[in-house]
Amino acid sequence: MKKEKRHYSLEFKIKAVELSNQRGSIMSVAEELNIPHDNLRRWMQKYGIVN
Repeated sequence: MKKEKRHYSLEFKIKAVELSNQRGSIMSVAEELNIPHDNLRRWMQKYGIVN
């Protein structure tokens, strides 16, 4: 069964990055938001915010 590709708004991505920076944990934020941690890590790199 093929997974459906999920799309995230720019606002969601930025809020997720901000939350990860506040908490200091990519894994826990990704789990809480039910998103792959690789996506969150990529968004952090894209927006120039890497821990």
